[in-house]
Parts: sequence; structure tokens; C-alpha cells
Amino acid sequence: MSREYTRWFLATLLLGGAGWLAAAEPRPAATPPPAQPAGVTAEVPLRPGDRLRFSVLEDPEAAADLVVNAGGRIDLPLLGLWTVAGKTVDQVTAETRQALEADYLVRATVRLLLVERPDRSISRGRIFLAGQMRKVGVVEIDLTEPNTVGRVILANGGLADFADARRIKIIRRAADGGQVQTLTVDLEEVLKKGRIDRDMPVLDGDFVIADAKLVNW
Repeated sequence: MSREYTRWFLATLLLGGAGWLAAAEPRPAATPPPAQPAGVTAEVPLRPGDRLRFSVLEDPEAAADLVVNAGGRIDLPLLGLWTVAGKTVDQVTAETRQALEADYLVRATVRLLLVERPDRSISRGRIFLAGQMRKVGVVEIDLTEPNTVGRVILANGGLADFADARRIKIIRRAADGGQVQTLTVDLEEVLKKGRIDRDMPVLDGDFVIADAKLVNW
């Protein structure tokens, strides 16, 4: 056997062995996404205290770990304060994707995970009932529950006889003390026709007002 052939044979063995060792070397396992808290599914409404992980595939700098504040909001990269209390993870994911694609990105692949849910006993807040209500004044609410206009009003005696159930107003101030927002709920649709999808969440600090009907038949 010639010396040149011997060198070629040994080089082939070395290269082949290196490739085999590289293929045999175990690869590090991919880090799995954080598991959702026990008993929590994508259909469960978010509430104050929930810890979320937000990311956008097309913009890695937009990733953030967030906590739902007492007002039911999170402070999102690019989008700012965003109301999430009473909504599911899937709903918030869809909303934020649409907002990002409308103003910032051609395509936004949003991933939102609920990574921690605190003890139910930690959060309480207040709302203010006014106008044509059976009970008016300050009402304490459990912020860990999915509070809505209809539930809160019914839990506090309901509407007075002359209330305009079709135009219940929510007066809400931004968490940073800025702009005041006025929302309207048709409670007649909710209570008489069973349209619970028309009900709206109430947040800590909201004013809920029932005006009188212009004409009482």
C-alpha cells in the first residue's frame, strides 16, 4: 500500500469520525414556553394581578413581561395602556395584532401568555353608582372577578323605575390620569334579551350612571 493512499485513508477516517461524533452529540433541548397556571384556560377572563408575557415575532424589541394593574390595564410596547380585564387571552391577542398591523407593522404575529395568576384574595376596588339606581354611592368590587355593568347593578338592587336602561353610561379615566372616556351600555338588551355579549366590564374607579327616561310610559 502506497504512502499517499495510506494518508488519504487516514484522513477519510478522521473526517468521517468527526462527522459521526457531531451527529451523535446531543443537542440542547428547546426551552418550552411557560405553562399556564393550573386551572386557567384561554377562555378565562383576565383580571388585575395577572402576569402576562407579550411578544411580537416580527419585532423582538416589543417583548415584555406585564402585570394587569388595578384598573384592568397593561402598558404595551408601542400601543401604550390597553384594557384587558374581562377579556380572554385570545381576545387581547386579536385586538393587539389588529392595532399593530394598522399603525406599525405590515404583519404582526402576536403571542400573549398568562404566566401567573395571583391569589384571589389580594385585589379589591371601588366603583361609583349614580343616577336612577336602587343603590347609589361607592360600591366595593372584587377585582379578581369578571365584573360587568349588568352584574354590578343587579348585585346592588337593580335600576330604579324611571331609569333609561338602554343608555347606561360608564365614565372612565385613563390610568395615568389623562383622557376621560365615556362608554354606553344597552342594559335592556343584556337583561331582557339575554345579550350578555353586549354587557361591558367595569374597572376600579369607574362611574356608572343611569339617566332618567325622557318620557315614562
